[in-house]
Amino acid sequence: MGEERKAVALKIPTKDPEKDEQKEKDEENKRTRLAQQVLPQSSKEEDMSPEDLKIKQDVDECVAKVKDKEEGIAKLALTTLTELLRTSTGSVTSIPKPLKFCRTHYKSLVEHYETLDQASPNAKALADILALVAITMSSDSSETLSLDFKLKGNPTDLEAWGHEFVRFISHQIGVMWRARLELTPPPAFDDLQALIDVIIPHYLKHNGEPSVCDLLTECDQLSTIVPYCTKDNHEKICAYLQATSYYLPHPENKDTLEIVYTIYYTLKQYCHALFIAMKLNSMGKIEKLMQECEDQTLKFQMACILARQRITLETGDETVDNLIWNTKLSEFYLYTARDLDSMAPKSPDEVYKTHLQDQRTHLTSEISSHQLNLASTFVNAFVNAGFECDKLLTPSTEAGNDWMYKNKEHRMISAAASFGLLYLWDVDEGLIKCDKYLYSQEDYIKAGTLIAMGILHCGVKNECDPAKAVMDEYLQNKSRDLRLGAIVGLGFAYAGSRREEMMESLIPIVLDSSEALEVQAFAALSLGLIYVGSCNEDVSEALITCLCEKDDKQASAPMCRFIALAAGLLFLGSEEGADAAVESSVAMHPSIQNFAEVVIKTCAYAGTGNVVQIQALLASIAESGVAERDEKKDKDKKEEEKHEEQGVTPEMVAALGIAVVALGEPLGTEMCKRMFDSVLQYGSGTSRRAVPLALALANVSNPAMQVIDTLSKLSHDPDKETSMNAILALGIVSAGTNNARVASLLRNLASYYAREAHHLFLVRVAQGIVMLGKGHLTLSPIHSDRMLLSPVSLGGLLVVMFAAMDMKNTILGNYHYMLFYLVTAMNPRFLLTVLPNEDDERGIVEKAVSCRVGTAVDTVAQAGKPARITGFQTHDTPVLLQQNDRAEIASEQYSGITPIVEGIVILRENPDYVPPQHHKV
Repeated sequence: MGEERKAVALKIPTKDPEKDEQKEKDEENKRTRLAQQVLPQSSKEEDMSPEDLKIKQDVDECVAKVKDKEEGIAKLALTTLTELLRTSTGSVTSIPKPLKFCRTHYKSLVEHYETLDQASPNAKALADILALVAITMSSDSSETLSLDFKLKGNPTDLEAWGHEFVRFISHQIGVMWRARLELTPPPAFDDLQALIDVIIPHYLKHNGEPSVCDLLTECDQLSTIVPYCTKDNHEKICAYLQATSYYLPHPENKDTLEIVYTIYYTLKQYCHALFIAMKLNSMGKIEKLMQECEDQTLKFQMACILARQRITLETGDETVDNLIWNTKLSEFYLYTARDLDSMAPKSPDEVYKTHLQDQRTHLTSEISSHQLNLASTFVNAFVNAGFECDKLLTPSTEAGNDWMYKNKEHRMISAAASFGLLYLWDVDEGLIKCDKYLYSQEDYIKAGTLIAMGILHCGVKNECDPAKAVMDEYLQNKSRDLRLGAIVGLGFAYAGSRREEMMESLIPIVLDSSEALEVQAFAALSLGLIYVGSCNEDVSEALITCLCEKDDKQASAPMCRFIALAAGLLFLGSEEGADAAVESSVAMHPSIQNFAEVVIKTCAYAGTGNVVQIQALLASIAESGVAERDEKKDKDKKEEEKHEEQGVTPEMVAALGIAVVALGEPLGTEMCKRMFDSVLQYGSGTSRRAVPLALALANVSNPAMQVIDTLSKLSHDPDKETSMNAILALGIVSAGTNNARVASLLRNLASYYAREAHHLFLVRVAQGIVMLGKGHLTLSPIHSDRMLLSPVSLGGLLVVMFAAMDMKNTILGNYHYMLFYLVTAMNPRFLLTVLPNEDDERGIVEKAVSCRVGTAVDTVAQAGKPARITGFQTHDTPVLLQQNDRAEIASEQYSGITPIVEGIVILRENPDYVPPQHHKV
C-alpha cells in the first residue's frame, strides 16, 4: 500500500474576480456621471448654443419674476412663461427646450405655489404650468401629479397646451378614476367628468377616435359615446370598438357590441347594424331591422347577408323571402360557373391523376374494390357539388344505376346520398332525380335517398316543405337504416332553422331508451344542428336527460359521445349561457361526465377567443400528459397497447377546443399554431391525435404554408390515428382551393400508402375535398370579411371532426356518410354583383363590373383613409375570393350597398356619373 495522502485545504474565492472588476468600473462610471451633473453652472452653459442659452435665460428670468411679491409682475411673468411653453416645439426624440429648462425649477415652483392663495388667478396659472412640467417628473404610472395640478388650475383649458398633454391627462384621468372607485365611499367624479367633456370633442376634432374609446372605456362610460357619433366619424369608432371586443371578458364584450349596434342603428346604417346583430345572435334585432328598413334595394342586400348566415326569416315580401331562403342560390352558383367556364364534369380519375403516381405500387395494391369505389363516390360528389352533372351517376345512359350497385351493402347509402350533393340547393330538379330511388328494393338506397333529399334542402327553404312531408313517414319505420336516413336528412334540411315542429319529431326518439344508441345519437345530432346556438330549454333538457340515463356500457360506447356533442352545439357561442348544462353534467355516468363537460364548455366559448378558457384547456392537456408519463413507468406491454386503442378522450376534445375557442379571432388563431407545437411535444398520445384536426379547424380553406408543412410531417407519423387525421386535415385546410402543393402531397401519399386500405381511402377523400366544387366552394365557417362565424357551418365541421377522432367506429366503419356533414359548411366563395330588376322574378339580375381583389390589410385605428387591400388585381365580376382576400368595387358608375364586398353584392348606380365621351378621329 502507498502512503496515505492528506487532504489539502485550498482557498477558493466566493465571488468571480472579473465580476468584481466590472462592478468597480460601473461604480467609477457612476461617480463620473454624478460629478458631471454637479459641474458649475458656467461649464454647462458653455456647451449650449446661443439660441438655447437665450431660451434658458428667459425661462430663468420668468421663474424668478413668478416669485415676485408684486402680483402684476408675477402675472406678466406667468403669461410670458406660459407663452414660451405653449409655442415651443421639439423633435420626436427630445422635449421642447423651455420645458427642459423649466424642469430644474419644478421643486421651487411647487414650494412657491403652496404659499399662494390657490383661488387666485396667478395660482391657477402657475398650476397649469406645473401640470405641464409634472409630465417630465412623474416616474410612477400610478401617480397623477399632472392631473392634480390641472384640476387646481384651469381644467377646461386643455387644447392650447398641445395634443400630447391632452393624451397624458387622459391617461391620468383613467388612473384617478379607478383609484377613486376603490375608496369607500367613492368620492364625486364631477371634476373628472368636466375634463372628459372637454377632451372628447378635442379628440374627435383631431381624428383621435380610438383615444375617445379608450378614455371612456377606462371610465366605464362607453355608452355615452353614441351622441358624439356622426356620419363622418362613426366608421372609425365602430371599427375600433368591434376590434377591442375580442379582448374583453364576458359580458363586457357583448356590451361593447351592443353600443356599436346602437350607433349604427341610430345613424340608420342598416347593413352595418345587421352584421353586428348577427354577431350578437339576436333574432329580435334582426327582425326589427328588416321591419324598419324602407329602402327595397337595401332590404334585398340585407336578405342576401342573412342567407349567407343561414338565418331563416319571414318578412311577408315574397322576393325578399326568396333571397333569405336561398331559393335562387343554385342559379347564381351555376351562372358563376358558366362565366368562369367550369361546367365540364370531372371524374375521380381526373382528380387522382393516377398516371403521375408510381404504377408499381398502384398495381401491387391489395385493397378492396368496394372501398375504392366508395372513395370515388365521395370524390365524385365533392368535386361536382352543385353542378348537376358528373361522369358516374348522371349520364344519359343507365350507367348511373350501375355505379350505385358497385357500392355493396351499407356503402350504397353514401352512393345514393351523393345525388343530393350533385344537385345541391336546386330543390325542384334534385327531387325529380332522387324520387325514383325511393322505390328501390334496397333499404340502403332508400336511406341514402332520404339523406340526399336533406342535402338538397341544406340552407334552402321551400314553401311546400317536401323534406318533412317525405321523411316523417320513415321516422317510425321498422328498418333501422331507413329511420337513420330520415333522421340525418331532417338534420341537413333544417340545419339552423330552429323550427318547433322538429322537436315534436325528434325529441321522442332521443328520449326513447328502447331505441338503438346510434339512432338516438343521430337524432340528437339533428336536433343540435337544427337548434344550433339557440340554448333551447326543451331540447337541452331532452339531451341532458338522455345522457344521464346511460349506464356504464352505453356511456362508454363511441356513439354516445355524439349526444354530448349535440348538447354542445345547442349552446354554441352562448358563453355563460351553458353554465346550467355544465352543472347538470354532474348527474351523468363518470364514463361520459368529464367528456360532456369539456365539450359543452368548449362549444359555449366557440369563436370568442376567451384566453381563460384556452388556458384551462391547455392545463387539462398538460395534466393528462404528466399522468400518462407517470403511468407508463409501471405499465407492461399489454396495458400500453390497451391504452393506445382507447377512443376519444377529454384531452382530445380539449386540444380541438383550443382551435374552436380561438376561431375567428386573428391573434388567437395565430397563437394556436405555437400552442399545438407544445401539445405535439409534451402532450399525451391521445391529445396528439387531435392536433391535426385542430390545425385544420383553425385554418379551414386557408392553406397556410406553416400549417401544410406541419400536417405533411404528421401524415407520416408512426401512430396510425395521427397520420389518418393529418391526411383528412390536409383536405379540409385546402378545401375548395385547388391548391397545387397539397394536391401533389396527396398524390405522393397515395403512393406511400398504396397498401394501407384506410389511409388510401382517406387520401382519396382528401383529394376530392381539395377540389371541392372545382374550386367554387369553401368550407370556412368565417365570412363577411372574417367578422362573422356561421354556427351552422361550424356545427357540421365539428361533427366531422369528432367522427375523425374515432375513425374506425365512424368514417371507416358503417357511418362513412358522416362525411356529408361537411355539406352544412359548404358555401360559394364567389363575388357576384347584381342590379335590382322588377321584371326578373328574382328581383335582381346579374351585372358584371370591374373590381379590385387583393390581400386584406388591417386598418383599424390608423389615421386618415389608408388602403384596405394590398397587391390587388383588377377583374370583372363574378370572381372567386380566397380566405384572406378582400374586394372593392372599382367602377365609377356603380357602388356596392354593403360595406363588405363578398358573396352577392347589390349595386347602386352613381347619380353623378358622367359617361366618357368618345370622339371620332
